[in-house]
Amino acid sequence: MKSLDGALATLCDDLERLDYVVVKHGDFVCVRLPLISSVRIHHSEGRYRFVPQVGPFRRSVGLFVSTGVAVAAVAGAALTIGLTPLTFVIGFVGVVALAHDACRFVLTEGCLTRLQQLIASRSAVTRPEASTAPMAALGEPAPYTFFEQSAADRTSVGR
Repeated sequence: MKSLDGALATLCDDLERLDYVVVKHGDFVCVRLPLISSVRIHHSEGRYRFVPQVGPFRRSVGLFVSTGVAVAAVAGAALTIGLTPLTFVIGFVGVVALAHDACRFVLTEGCLTRLQQLIASRSAVTRPEASTAPMAALGEPAPYTFFEQSAADRTSVGR
């Protein structure tokens, strides 16, 4: 079994400090999220690769499985018992399952965005020539840049 490289171990420590649930799996890290979702983080040759998961499946496979089960359940109920209240209840449960998948998409995309921001901010700190503004340390508030609207507004009011 491979061990974590230095960059992935540092990222793992940062994520744990930010109260994410992080599980080390040999050569990759898994960030656990609610609703049986997670994001796997692989690092090789200086590049990160993120894989959103739903349980043991990739996110898209999980979406196809839940959609297929919902459609099959509604079709099976409609064919066997007809258009009864039970068929409509099964259809409602199918729609709720698809809304559940939408929530998983929001969770995993939010985590992916946060991971990318964390990696980008760490790389900007290690490469100071890329940025001329001073960077705030992790957990400290960033300096604000104030913009005076009246200086930028070039339209005349009373034309």
